[in-house]
Amino acid sequence: MTTVRDEPESNDASIEALLREVGARDEPSAAAASEVMSAVHAEWLTIVQQRRRQQRVVAWRLAAGVMLAVLVTTFAYRFMAPAPEQVASVASVDGSLLASTGETAAEAREVGQLIRVGDIMETGPQSRAAVAFPDGLSLRLDHDTRLTVDATDRITLTSGAVYIDAPPGVGSGNALTVDTAAGSVQHVGTQYEVRTQADAMVVSVREGRVRITNASTSNTGEAGQVLRLTASGDLTRSSLAASDPHWQWTLEAAPVFDIDNESLATFLQWIARETGRHVVYSTPQAEAAAEAVKLRGSIAGLDADVALTTVLATTQLRRYRTDATSIGIELTPIDSNAATRPTR
Repeated sequence: MTTVRDEPESNDASIEALLREVGARDEPSAAAASEVMSAVHAEWLTIVQQRRRQQRVVAWRLAAGVMLAVLVTTFAYRFMAPAPEQVASVASVDGSLLASTGETAAEAREVGQLIRVGDIMETGPQSRAAVAFPDGLSLRLDHDTRLTVDATDRITLTSGAVYIDAPPGVGSGNALTVDTAAGSVQHVGTQYEVRTQADAMVVSVREGRVRITNASTSNTGEAGQVLRLTASGDLTRSSLAASDPHWQWTLEAAPVFDIDNESLATFLQWIARETGRHVVYSTPQAEAAAEAVKLRGSIAGLDADVALTTVLATTQLRRYRTDATSIGIELTPIDSNAATRPTR
């Protein structure tokens, strides 16, 4: 006889029976569900806010780093970068002299203020000015002149005219070069003028020599010559006397000569150079007297001939008649105390 064993109930049936015995799960109340949801939402907000704060801190740290780098760079540029090199100082201004660096607005420069590399100098239609270099060279600007100081020994003349007075021995090792659209000029101990034109430059040599160059040629100008060089390289020459009225503007732009405690001979040499003449003494005694006389006072506001007459009137020396190229000086005995009388 065969015995039949009971088969175990399936797992599904067991679970079903268990669920019938336990009964349905109680649903949480609406208040409890709301409380749980609020707690979960609050926790979620806390996590989100923490992440946002962390992101803001990182962003602020990055921004602070960038700002610090900018501040360091600005400080280094302003305070650690080398200052522009000083070239000259303003010696005289008749009207106004404007100067700028190209990055700043033009401002008026007064006597005594410095001119530096990079400065752009300008005079108006009624203004002239002069600047003095440390080695004694004088650079004068005519009306409506504009130039840029490119280096301690180089300028670019854009418009107008400049006059360079380089006494012998001044700037011999570091001669000033004047660049124009038509070419460049360099002096060899001289007085000369550079004037711009639409398609050329005109160089008038009063004393000494100059070298004029462009991309293809090099020429020398001598005292008494006027050289006109076009942008295409054409060169023409003409003549101009050192005492010609053409040079009058350079004297008007010149700094006032301080005669106080200077010898009469020094004053005579200055006025002769400024007017394109030379001094001739009638006798060695006259020359010695001029060296011995010490002047007092000022010639400010006087033109050259009036200043010469006024100064000589306070001494034992007088002018005698000569040609237009010289100033003749002779000795005429007068009151022995006259040599120390002030001119004004």
